[in-house]
Amino acid sequence: MKRLIYLAFDNLHRECGALASANPKEDSIVLVESQNLLNSQEWHLQRLFFLLSCARHFAADLTREGFDVHYVKAPTTLEGILSVREITGATIVVATEPSSHRLLEQLKSDVTFIENDFFLTPRKVFSQWAEGQKKLLMENFYRFQRQRLEVLVDEYGDPEGGSWNFDKENRLSLPKDYEFKPYLNHPYDEIDQQVLSELQEFNCWGDEPDGTWATTRAGALKQLDYFLVHHLDNFGPYEDAMSTENWAIHHSLLSPYLNNGLLNPEEVLAK
Repeated sequence: MKRLIYLAFDNLHRECGALASANPKEDSIVLVESQNLLNSQEWHLQRLFFLLSCARHFAADLTREGFDVHYVKAPTTLEGILSVREITGATIVVATEPSSHRLLEQLKSDVTFIENDFFLTPRKVFSQWAEGQKKLLMENFYRFQRQRLEVLVDEYGDPEGGSWNFDKENRLSLPKDYEFKPYLNHPYDEIDQQVLSELQEFNCWGDEPDGTWATTRAGALKQLDYFLVHHLDNFGPYEDAMSTENWAIHHSLLSPYLNNGLLNPEEVLAK
């Protein structure tokens, strides 16, 4: 049985989802730049650059691993998948369950889905928790997660430090002449430069990419380490602080990598 594995742009992790069991000798990979999606809205330059460049870098990484990778531009995602299925002769198309309900509906008749493990909580577990709640409050979900995942709780399920949160201690103002750590810069390679040259084709706005956002798995891991070494200690106390001199203060800048799969929440928690 020859498989074609479809990777959405938020499924870029080698050890998760449909890719976890992929075999370079047997499976083909398809990533699709849907022109319908790309032309259907205005994009911030940095966001579109990040999405496209991360996907192309990931495709290049899989090619180096020996996979038969098809990176295609097509009118829609489904058309791109079906065109590559015909080329490869795949008998089944497999994908990680999309986080997008729209894409799930679009693909469900042609694609076999594997449960999405990019989130710490499967949909079924969340639904079971939600059914027992009178109100859906983030604080209650947060406590449930801490106990379920055994994150900073003792053997009785009580929070380490004696409190579930320390928000009152997270409101310090920045001292005068505060010394800000420099941002970590991620140099651009040929793939990045190619994506930059294509952005003018789309309806974009905002500042051009400047090296703030990594576009590779290696860069994402480097950003994680940089946060832990240089920012974690002071993140809590100055979490709510703002400054005209520095837009990030001690925030991690990790969310984009968690959103597209270059980082997995479990590995971030473990570190």
